[in-house]
Amino acid sequence: MRYNVNQYAKEALYELPVAVFDFETTGVDTNTCRAVEMAIVHLELGKGNAETVYTQRFNPGIPIPEEASNIHGIKDEDVLDKPTFIECWSDIESLLRGRVLAAYNLSFDWSLLNQEYRRQSIWQPTYNPHLIYGEQMFGICGLVMARSIDKMRGKGIHKLEAVCKRRGIELGNAHEASSDALASAQLIERLMGEVRQQRGEKFPTIRDFWGWQKIQAIQQEANLRQWLLSKEIENDVWPWTDY
Repeated sequence: MRYNVNQYAKEALYELPVAVFDFETTGVDTNTCRAVEMAIVHLELGKGNAETVYTQRFNPGIPIPEEASNIHGIKDEDVLDKPTFIECWSDIESLLRGRVLAAYNLSFDWSLLNQEYRRQSIWQPTYNPHLIYGEQMFGICGLVMARSIDKMRGKGIHKLEAVCKRRGIELGNAHEASSDALASAQLIERLMGEVRQQRGEKFPTIRDFWGWQKIQAIQQEANLRQWLLSKEIENDVWPWTDY
């Protein structure tokens, strides 16, 4: 399965088939953490027809740290009898195929999906830890749109829960993959409309949206780098700028 912008470059955004996905994990570093839960929501952009089509907990094969359990509530004993991510891959892949991927924080969820996918012994591409299906990251990111629209600053301002609350979108159980994925799908549709209003025009195609989104994301990373430098904080992970 190959996945890149050229597959969808000329597709119109309206009614674009999308798979919104969300993970709960053992940590925040996608190079080392594992998925413990995943949900997938299908929708056609602009039609308001978001539907949860998949939700599954996984046995990550490593202990779930207490700090992670405190966030999502999933403990080791809750996943002892659950399948691994790899054992569920055929079902997951069938629900992602033929759809543009989307997530609230696309760079995080994409990277984790990539890492879990790479653990399959049947997958033998040219190695690159930042790519999936042999292609660069491509999709729709709610966080980039939220930061573009909601210009205010402050701790937690752009967290999914806060952005949804400002728009009256019910999140349900925060940090539950099915709740987060469904809320993300509804939020992404709302943000798409807000971005369109901000620009004063529609995006003709998904490629046009992708170009706008990547420019926004790179600038957001540049602003973050400046802030981190002012605080003498180092960070080497810049997915939108570097990959």
